[in-house]
Amino acid sequence: MHAQPYQPPTSSDVAECVYCRYCAGPLTPVDNQCPQCGAKQNLNAKNRVLAGLLALFLGGLGIHRFYLGQWWGVFYLLFYWTGIPSIASFIEAIMFLCRDQATWLAEYGNVKHSSLFNVFLGVLMSLILATTALAAYATYVAYITYQQRLDPLLLQPLERTY
Repeated sequence: MHAQPYQPPTSSDVAECVYCRYCAGPLTPVDNQCPQCGAKQNLNAKNRVLAGLLALFLGGLGIHRFYLGQWWGVFYLLFYWTGIPSIASFIEAIMFLCRDQATWLAEYGNVKHSSLFNVFLGVLMSLILATTALAAYATYVAYITYQQRLDPLLLQPLERTY
């Protein structure tokens, strides 16, 4: 009896084996290339240059870590005000951009990510940024109120002379 090409794998095969999209040969879940037909298997591969640019420009907020599917980008968000995540992400940007493609694919070639988790992190990041903006606005209003008490002339509009 021949095996059916579209037969689903048994439950014991799922954990330790996946199959090539082109030749249906067995692979390990971290293989980037099929050993039988040579087809690339990077269905969820992350772009090295994009990750490096995100780390360079938005790394202080941990955006590059969220892009790579790593939950611990939350720590970048929590400590962005210290400046430490910016320094760390600058170093990571250099590392990402200088890494060769084979090493990159071995580490980030088959990244699994959850869209629900990304939505949660987006909402969390928006709340943190909104909280920061509201605190800055409250400080600004308090400063202007204090200045107006010191100098009542600031309340009077300027008169134009023609």
